[in-house]
Amino acid sequence: MATTVELAKVIIITETHFEQEMLNKFRELGIKGFTCMNCWGQGHHQVYDEPFIGHSQTRIEIITTAEIAESIIDYCRQPRFETHAITAYLESVRVRDPGKFIA
Repeated sequence: MATTVELAKVIIITETHFEQEMLNKFRELGIKGFTCMNCWGQGHHQVYDEPFIGHSQTRIEIITTAEIAESIIDYCRQPRFETHAITAYLESVRVRDPGKFIA
């Protein structure tokens, strides 16, 4: 059986208009890659629809080191985001080729 390494997966669900700003910041923090997908849902904040793009939220997934993952969570918890529909959480994942995910 191949050896695996434990890394952190960060999942951020954010209002669509924050997507590029957040991805730029996450690159500065050291991420190597990410996956984005359109999503919608309802939680603590009211859900709204974007009339021109057809979705109101973006889900961003990043597999990275625990240190970078914690920095991403800290960024998402800044006071300026408190009144916006943004959530971020961590999962532990095991990967075979960590070099694909971390620099």
